[in-house]
Amino acid sequence: MQYPEFIHEAKAKLGVSTESEVIDVTRAFLHTLTHHLAGNAADNMGAQLPGPLLDIIREIPAAERDQGERFKLTEFYDRVADQLGVDSEQGKTVTHQFMQVFRQLVTPGELHKIQITLSDDYAPLFEGVTV
Repeated sequence: MQYPEFIHEAKAKLGVSTESEVIDVTRAFLHTLTHHLAGNAADNMGAQLPGPLLDIIREIPAAERDQGERFKLTEFYDRVADQLGVDSEQGKTVTHQFMQVFRQLVTPGELHKIQITLSDDYAPLFEGVTV
């Protein structure tokens, strides 16, 4: 998926009207996911994303991108919410909405690699994903 198509799809899924709003949600989601992934998983994932989204991942210093900080799905929602300045329930909603677009950005194999690195409580994010 090319960047303009991503912006269009994300606006529709997120129910927002501006590219800036899409980028805010994208940054919150990708930063949170990147902090959770270990090794070079974030960079591998980023290699499949349009350039501006890879740049968002690279906002996190390389030394921090491979730490693999462990936290539950509820904390994932809270971190997204905190970055967006919304409540936890809205963080959960936005995370699930963005995940629908994210699934289209990476290959099924890469999505599977991400899924198996996460604890079982992340299963709701991957419902309906076939690998």
